[in-house]
Amino acid sequence: MGSIWPKFFGGLTNNVSYKNFELSAFLSFQYGNKIYNHNKFFGEGGGARDAARIIFASNNARWQKPGDITDVPRPDGVNVNNYRDGGSRWLEDGSFLRLRSLNLSYNLPKEIARKLRADGLKVYVNGTNLFLLTKYTGLDPESDSGSGPNGINIIPNTRQFLFGINATF
Repeated sequence: MGSIWPKFFGGLTNNVSYKNFELSAFLSFQYGNKIYNHNKFFGEGGGARDAARIIFASNNARWQKPGDITDVPRPDGVNVNNYRDGGSRWLEDGSFLRLRSLNLSYNLPKEIARKLRADGLKVYVNGTNLFLLTKYTGLDPESDSGSGPNGINIIPNTRQFLFGINATF
């Protein structure tokens, strides 16, 4: 399903150095697009799906009797309450701000590097996808929760940490 083109998108990178420390951060953003939440489509299907499907907590707010005021329709086993196909009810704001990358490094003093027969040594820690600000209720506004024509699911961006040493000889 994917997203409708954003109105604004981009990124910001900043590098700061202080003595032997270096800090680099990359923020990316997207604003003004809508995303079809395919997982929510199936999760709010309730009785309109088979027993192996997930049922969302939002189903507790479903319509049950005349006079109920809700935006979650009554699920039924015959699949007539807008669960047959997608509708705008599952379109959500896909705007986000993500800390895509954060890298902190320390350049060891030249004397220590020379003792180890290196011209330079740097130790670092890098984190990717450290935080995400969004109103989207799906897993990730940049991933597609449905299957495409080739049966491929795009998984959400994962949080990763990398520790390392960079040696120059």
